Amino acid sequence: MKFCKVSLFFALLVAVCLPAMGQTAMRVDIPFNFVAVGKSLPAGHYTVARLLTPSGNMWSISDDQASTIMNTKLSDSSEKAHRTSLVFLQAGGTYSLIQIWNRDSGRDVPQSQVKHTLVSKDESKSDKYVEIGAE
Repeated sequence: MKFCKVSLFFALLVAVCLPAMGQTAMRVDIPFNFVAVGKSLPAGHYTVARLLTPSGNMWSISDDQASTIMNTKLSDSSEKAHRTSLVFLQAGGTYSLIQIWNRDSGRDVPQSQVKHTLVSKDESKSDKYVEIGAE
C-alpha cells in the first residue's frame, strides 16, 4: 500500500513538472565558443531551461559535455518584442551570453566581474549584438 502511494506521488510530480519544464526549455545551436556567467563553453547544441525554483530566476544551459547555472533577472527591455532566442554580446573576439528570451519574457544574464582594459579601439571591430533563434 505504501509503495502505491509513493508511486502515485511521483507520477503526479512528473505530470506537473514536465509540462512546466517543456514550456520554458528551448534548444539552440550556437556556432561559436562563448562565455556564460564567467564559464567558457564550446560551440554546440544546447538546451536552455528554467529551473523549478520559487523565484523563477535560475536557468541552466547545457550540452552533452558542459553546463552552467545562471541566476538571471527580468530584462528591462520588455517594450521590444523578441523571438525565442539567446542574445550574445561580441566584444574583443569573445561572445558573452547576455539575455535569454522565451515566450513569457526576457531574462538578463549577469556578466562576469572581470575588468576589461582598452589598449586601442579599432572602429571596424566595435561591439555588436548577436541573436540566435531557438526552438
